[in-house]
Amino acid sequence: MLKKDIRINATAIWQYLSERGKMSVQEIEELTHYKNSLILLALGWLSKENKVRFSVKNENLYVELSSTPTEIYY
Repeated sequence: MLKKDIRINATAIWQYLSERGKMSVQEIEELTHYKNSLILLALGWLSKENKVRFSVKNENLYVELSSTPTEIYY
C-alpha cells in the first residue's frame, strides 16, 4: 500500500462523509467495500489533517467531518 493509495481512499471517504454526514466505520466499509484496515488508515490520514472527528456510541466508532464542506472551501 502506497501513501498515494491511502490518500485516494481518504479522499473518497471524505466525499462520502461530505454527502452523507456522520457514518460508522461499518457503514463506510459497506459503502466502499474497502477492508477495515484500509478504512482506518484513511481515517488516520484525515484525522492528522484535522478533517474528521470521532465518537463512540454503543461500542461503534463513528466519524464525521470536523467542519461543513462550505467552511472547508472558504
